[in-house]
Amino acid sequence: MKRIFIDTLVFLFLTSMTLSCRKKIESDYLNPAITIKGSIGALFTGMLINARIHPTYYNMATLVLPTTAVFSQFVATSPSTLMYVPSMDYIESRWVDFYDGKYNPIQDIDYNYNGPGILSNFREMQTTYAAISPDKQSLQDIFLACGRVVLYDQTAQVIDYWGDIPFSKAGTINTPSRSISYAAFDDAAHLYDSLISGLKELNTYFDTAKMAPESRSSFAKQDILLGGNVASWRKYANSLRLRLLMRISYWNEAKAKAEVMAILSDPKTYPLITDNANNVTLQESPPNLRSDLLAALRGSPYAPAYMLDTLMVANADPRAVVMFDSARGKAYKGLPYNATAANYDSLDIYSTFDSVTFMYNDNLPGVIFTAAEVSFLTAEANERWAAGNSIAATAYANGIKQSIAFYYSLNQSAILSAGNWKSTPSPTADAIDRYIAHVSYVGSTEQKLNLIATQNWINFFILQPGQAWAELRRTKYPVLKFADAAYAPAKFPPNRLLYPATESIYNSENYVKVSTKDTRDTKIFWDVK
Repeated sequence: MKRIFIDTLVFLFLTSMTLSCRKKIESDYLNPAITIKGSIGALFTGMLINARIHPTYYNMATLVLPTTAVFSQFVATSPSTLMYVPSMDYIESRWVDFYDGKYNPIQDIDYNYNGPGILSNFREMQTTYAAISPDKQSLQDIFLACGRVVLYDQTAQVIDYWGDIPFSKAGTINTPSRSISYAAFDDAAHLYDSLISGLKELNTYFDTAKMAPESRSSFAKQDILLGGNVASWRKYANSLRLRLLMRISYWNEAKAKAEVMAILSDPKTYPLITDNANNVTLQESPPNLRSDLLAALRGSPYAPAYMLDTLMVANADPRAVVMFDSARGKAYKGLPYNATAANYDSLDIYSTFDSVTFMYNDNLPGVIFTAAEVSFLTAEANERWAAGNSIAATAYANGIKQSIAFYYSLNQSAILSAGNWKSTPSPTADAIDRYIAHVSYVGSTEQKLNLIATQNWINFFILQPGQAWAELRRTKYPVLKFADAAYAPAKFPPNRLLYPATESIYNSENYVKVSTKDTRDTKIFWDVK
């Protein structure tokens, strides 16, 4: 499939992108009448409203619930022959949303279904930037820098799903050359290294960035993620670099250890997201931009027994009451991983997702990075390498407290689409301390790493299930049991997603070079533990 990237929100590139029309792009895309240029700031905003960044019905219904949440065991599934085989149409859609995005100018824009592509918008930002004078370029530098952070984050996520991906040569029609070519696949490990290096460069840029008044005003308006706060973008970039370094830490421990220790030992040079006030979340603005999860979550799926019963209820986890609803006032109860179809069809027995926090909450933000994740990554680095100035137990406890406070804040800031449910008051300090005592930081190094990874997994939940699935594969914690599917080639969740069929059809010359890796059993390069 040819990687064609023109921002579809701001300057209305092609009308409707269908697979059949991709075969005639040479004639379509070289027509200058098709493209209307947009501003760099607007293109940057377009990246942020990508349908995979904020909670949408479509993403929840087609990717999270049937795929990443199943593979991460955040939902209990009814047994079926193909329960670990994702829909290739929906996988294609996830791929397209990173590269091209989707837009139908005949209909009103609904960002639960449509929106600009991540790479398409960034490439067009580069092209627009190259076409203006140097003095005007300096006014746009901040947009390119923040766009790179978003691009690097989303690119890493796509790598974590598929491995090698088209990137460095992808989107050439959106660059000054405006060339049309078939995009080669970049080696995933080399690409990860370039993302890590690029984030270090961005930290330096943000440290010294100075904006003219007109740039500051425009940036604050267009930055719907962090409100034009450069210091917050710096923390986001460094926290993302910490995540990626820990992601490769079992594959290249020497590199990860050295760079992580440098980050954690020098917070002045490498500031991180250390409290919930610095969380990177895309805030909704109902009714125009809203989470809209009701149709995806209503009635099902059920809570998983291991997470709810074994880890949360048994340990008096305060998050249980804002993450799940009990069935008609009964005790909290999750569906076992090996339940039968009859069990799954039993009504009014099993818990579902909380009505206020998730189901009816139009105000649920897109969660990109939280302080809790930084704390858990810090705890792991402390435990493995004695990295940084804190101790692992302290970082672990801080992560739990931050996660609890974060989920209660989601519940308490809800804007309900229907119903009159009340938000839940925050737990007392004693209740939080009792929970931390139940999951106390004791045992061998491996037992402690299990504790850290388990808390990180709980914190991700259905708001960051892709990160949860990646960390499960990387750390192998928590140890989850999955029911056997009847389909022999896919008895258990895969190690990666398969490439969309359009790659083998339209990009066959490059696809053949990675085709041997295109199996569900192939591991992403960092998955070596």
